[in-house]
Amino acid sequence: MSETMRIAVLTDIHALSGTLEPALSAARAEGFDAMLILGDLLTYGVQPAETLDLVQDAVDRDGAILVSGNHDLLYMADADAAAYAADLPDWLRESVDWTAQRVPAGAMDRFAWRKDWSQGPLFAAHANPYSFGDWRYIRSIEDAQAASPALTERGYSFGIFGHSHRMRRYDCDAATIFTLASLGQPRDDQDRTPQWAMVTLDQQQVTVASRPISFNPEDYMKAIHATSMTASTRERLCRFFA
Repeated sequence: MSETMRIAVLTDIHALSGTLEPALSAARAEGFDAMLILGDLLTYGVQPAETLDLVQDAVDRDGAILVSGNHDLLYMADADAAAYAADLPDWLRESVDWTAQRVPAGAMDRFAWRKDWSQGPLFAAHANPYSFGDWRYIRSIEDAQAASPALTERGYSFGIFGHSHRMRRYDCDAATIFTLASLGQPRDDQDRTPQWAMVTLDQQQVTVASRPISFNPEDYMKAIHATSMTASTRERLCRFFA
């Protein structure tokens, strides 16, 4: 690794190719040493096939590294996926079923998924530094303080995670944890702009810079309402963009 490494990080795309495509273009224009996609490619959004095509292109063209999220397991031949899906609320299960009908069988299994990724003092995973399959959120300084020992026990002092759909920095006693905003389904009441991030690793220091994406939520909500999903599910999905 050179002294400075720039990592383009995209996460929680949730079948919204309309933000993924400009994010990829922006990352390529800016330049990076590695591209990391921290999972949750599908569910909630209504552009699943287009999203997978763009991700495949990022793998082929940019060498993108894919880290699995909880939603990715729902579309793979995974032993735990059925049990996980069974516990989903009805509206979310409907979104999963609708999505699964619109992507080829085995489409997600073609990717070389990883459970996590690391470089120097930096550890990255979809949700948190706990073991894979533990999908606890980091949404507060208390959550981050509780999670930070799992980082230091692995030998890392910085963590980068998606899952929360919120851009935050938590300076804990032994480590610094960053959570990233999403490209799909915004959940941050302070800023609902879709975002990716440029992470700079400079020897033993890590900085994270948000990169917002211009997006028209009204057009996207129209696309959601045009689907065959039930009215209640469509309303629930649109609520995140309203």
